[in-house]
Amino acid sequence: MPDTALHADAHWRAQERLVLPPLIRDWLADPGSLTARLRGLGPFRVAPSRRVVGAPDFEEQHQLGQMGRQRALIREVTLLVHERPVVEARSVLPLTTLAGANRGLAHMGSRSLGSELYRRPAARRDQVWVRFGLSPSGQGPCWGRQSRFVKRGRPLLVAEHFLPALWDLLLEPDR
Repeated sequence: MPDTALHADAHWRAQERLVLPPLIRDWLADPGSLTARLRGLGPFRVAPSRRVVGAPDFEEQHQLGQMGRQRALIREVTLLVHERPVVEARSVLPLTTLAGANRGLAHMGSRSLGSELYRRPAARRDQVWVRFGLSPSGQGPCWGRQSRFVKRGRPLLVAEHFLPALWDLLLEPDR
């Protein structure tokens, strides 16, 4: 039976288990590049906020299928449209994923990770979870989705938290 109500800071849940408002579902269930979609709204940029090598949290380890002492590059950024923060994102890239042809994923700087994930060979999104909880910086609660991608046979996670400013931007009368 689908969940119809979520509490702030809820755990990630399989997307298909939730009944979401149409506008929220449209953005969370979109299989395409969030970067491309945001660029369609106006001037876009990525503002990096944190980059560390460390251990993913327990839930992230579970979603990656890599329990134990796996270390990862953890990158947090804010995506801005018209200089308004609209999405906070957290990427978890296991160090084993960053080997070989995927090593460029470790050096994104102020570039969007999505721009690389959808470049050939495109990553495959094989799982999506959603929640209503806090963003990496503690904003919210807000809707978020976490996707597990596989790029060249190696897994990584991307969590995107859709800030209230995005919905405000989408609902502005002059849009």
